[in-house]
Order: sequence, then C-alpha cells, then structure tokens
Amino acid sequence: MKRMFRTSAAGLRLAATLFLLSPSTALAQNGDDFAAAGLCLVGLIFLAVNIAILVWVIKDAQARGTSAGAWLVVVLLFGILGLLVYLIARPKGKLVPCPECGRRKPITDSICPHCGKRVV
Repeated sequence: MKRMFRTSAAGLRLAATLFLLSPSTALAQNGDDFAAAGLCLVGLIFLAVNIAILVWVIKDAQARGTSAGAWLVVVLLFGILGLLVYLIARPKGKLVPCPECGRRKPITDSICPHCGKRVV
C-alpha cells in the first residue's frame, strides 16, 4: 500500500514539475524572466502545500482506521473541498496509543482498527 502512495506521489511530482516548467519556458521566451521565476515559485509553493495536505490526510485516515486510499483520491480530485469533506466525515475524538500494538487509535473505539484487539 505504501509503495502505491510513493509511486503516485512520484508521478504527481513529475506531472506538476512538467506543468510548472511549461508556462515558465513560454514566459522566458518573451524575455520576462522575473515573471517566469515568480510563476514557478508560486507553483512550487502551491504544490508543496498540496502534498503536505495529502500526506496529512493519509496519515490521519490510517490512524483513525478509515480508507486512506479513498480519502487520498477525494482530496486529490477536489482539493480544499475534499479536505473539508474529510474533516467533517472523519471519525471524531482524540487519538490515543493502543495498549496492545502501540499505534494511535480513536479514544472512543473499543476495538483497535490496526491490530483488531478489544481495548478497554
């Protein structure tokens, strides 16, 4: 599963890099290097923020025992709207370590979503 996320992230980075380079080369041909550099910088910041959001959603969904892959697709396709849907739909509650496996689980769950053991 993690290999799939790494492969998807690598493909996403390559596509974003190619997307960001194409407008900058078009602007650079007009002799406007400052605008091209600014466009690339804004694009890179936007890309970094989106990747950070995707990584957070994956880690949070895994910790709460929901489908990280499905939420990755939702947030990837719908952006901020997908993030808002995730924040509304995710299981509520504080995350605490499971006494059996040590991974974080919602405090309200009586069964750990990671190891499947009943926890008091």
